[in-house]
Amino acid sequence: MFRSKVTLKLFLRFNTHYTGPDIMKSRHVFILISLLVIIDALAINSSFAFFYFSGFLKQTDIGGAAQFLVIINLSWLTGAIVNSTYTFKNVQKQQLLYRKVFLTFLMQVMLLSVVVNHLTPTVYITWRILLIFGVEIFVLVAIRLATHIFERYYVKMNLFKKNIAIIGQNDLGSRLEKFFLTNPLTVNFTGSYHYQRDQFANSAFDEASSRDSIKYAIVNHLDEVYITEFPEQDSALDEIVELADQHCVRVRFVTSFMNYQREQISLRMSNYKLKNYYDGIPILINRKEPLSRLRNRIVKRCFDIVFSLAVILFILSWLFPVLMILILIESRGNPIFKQLRSGRDNEPFYCFKFRSMRVNLNSDIKQAERNDPRVTKIGAFMRKTSIDELPQFFNVLFGDMSVVGPRPHMLKHTEEYRQVVDKYMVRQFLKPGITGQAQVNGFRGETKEHAQMIGRVKHDISYMENWTLIKDVQIIIKTVTNALGGEENAF
Repeated sequence: MFRSKVTLKLFLRFNTHYTGPDIMKSRHVFILISLLVIIDALAINSSFAFFYFSGFLKQTDIGGAAQFLVIINLSWLTGAIVNSTYTFKNVQKQQLLYRKVFLTFLMQVMLLSVVVNHLTPTVYITWRILLIFGVEIFVLVAIRLATHIFERYYVKMNLFKKNIAIIGQNDLGSRLEKFFLTNPLTVNFTGSYHYQRDQFANSAFDEASSRDSIKYAIVNHLDEVYITEFPEQDSALDEIVELADQHCVRVRFVTSFMNYQREQISLRMSNYKLKNYYDGIPILINRKEPLSRLRNRIVKRCFDIVFSLAVILFILSWLFPVLMILILIESRGNPIFKQLRSGRDNEPFYCFKFRSMRVNLNSDIKQAERNDPRVTKIGAFMRKTSIDELPQFFNVLFGDMSVVGPRPHMLKHTEEYRQVVDKYMVRQFLKPGITGQAQVNGFRGETKEHAQMIGRVKHDISYMENWTLIKDVQIIIKTVTNALGGEENAF
């Protein structure tokens, strides 16, 4: 028993995936940390600048102004690093938030005193400088107070937080529930459920009497579900995983630390991969998803913004008016066609294109076909060269799409395909793209055959599970090459 505890402590200390007992990373907490760093820096430097430029401070009080300003910032930065002021754990608890800012402030004053005395022995910490520090700590505390008020409001808002639930009312589920309840900034915990087979056996279940069931929760409002058993232990859990995939709900599997250590070798040979630790509890996933990591999402989003801005500024800026005129010459109607498509997590969004067809009533339900009479002459050229897709770079800039990803389908087609193609909705975990892995590998355009859609979905899932920025660049290059060489399925 003693050996097990020592092993656990050593593992948690040195394992880079472990996030600690009270930490749950999310982009919202990351944004909060970024804002605190920026606002604190502005507060510290503004306090100094105000007194200096107002003439309250004399040059003899501080020596060189630039030198003193650098020392102030470096001493604060050092204190913040030593005290872990801006970590995920410390910004989510109010007591730690105030305590860390006071400790960092005290270290800043101490370091500043030592450095100033060492570098400029003739300069002393005068009452004027102490007044600046007084204003600084007042502002820093006020920032924390405002943060506290905002957090209380934010906690009540569930709009931007993930709705999660636990399946499995046992000790492991209770520990995880306690952890989620201590992280209200990150998630909205909806409850723990006990799996009941009859909920799934009867597809026409009574909704009114089943609002407390996990089936109802998955279908209506969950983003993630944590299961404390594996389908290998209970094959009936496959139904939950399948239902979750159908409704864009991510599934996480939970096991104890000791079970994970004991079964680590066999787990490595399976589809289960370690994602994270919550309160020392291993959280496993059943498929790789590199873009679930915040760092990768930031990299991809930055690339999307830079690339889309480049296309808009250097290509669309002059091509846009030319194509608008050509479209209007041949047919009436708005030269920009917008249509509801299925986006990430199956959320609908308006997808933009240059209008390549005459205005018709079937545009939202019928795909373009070879020799489609609805397509205009300029439209045929745009579709052949994929120029009609260029307005979607505005979708990328707005955040609805990515440059590379699964192509967005019409809402009607999404509903049709999800019924007949296995794992079809898994592709909806990603932002849709202007181009994608499926498109550059021959799965583009009309999909009459069932096998074509299966192939497209396999490519989309493969892209999701093996994403890299280099892969995005390769797909973009291949897309341009295919467009210049002409594609058989481009019509």
